[in-house]
Amino acid sequence: MALRVEENKIIFTRKFNTTKENIFKAYTEQDLFEKWFHPEGATLEVFEFNVETGGKAFFAIKAPEATSYTVAQYKRVEAPYLIDYYDYFADEQGNIDQNMDGMHNTIRLIGHEDNSSTVESVAELPDAEAAQKLLDMGVEAGMNSTFDNLEKLVQKEFNK
Repeated sequence: MALRVEENKIIFTRKFNTTKENIFKAYTEQDLFEKWFHPEGATLEVFEFNVETGGKAFFAIKAPEATSYTVAQYKRVEAPYLIDYYDYFADEQGNIDQNMDGMHNTIRLIGHEDNSSTVESVAELPDAEAAQKLLDMGVEAGMNSTFDNLEKLVQKEFNK
């Protein structure tokens, strides 16, 4: 996975050996999403999952050391190449934590002639300081681990 930082944006890119259509399914179909969208050693519990323009998701990532609740609000979803959403830390009931900065995420899926695809995930924070705080919290290792899980899903579900 490649990572670069541009002021308040953290940009992750990774190539996968499957089509952008399959990667889009992995992001938008709950049964697939639950299998990969968490770091290694954690699990995902989904309470609400409506990945479409104007939709919302609410889920918990349960790791041995802590549980993190997230609310995602989808601004624009266009199959099979764009998922534009805001995500926020939340409590167990799905109430957004007003003391934590939200994050604007744009997922672009780019298909290639060899039926592989590249995921470009842009996390936009309020300012460069907030982006650095997220990096200091270990977001790079978490994304690497999560994308490793996506790679395993691709091998199991799509490259049989």
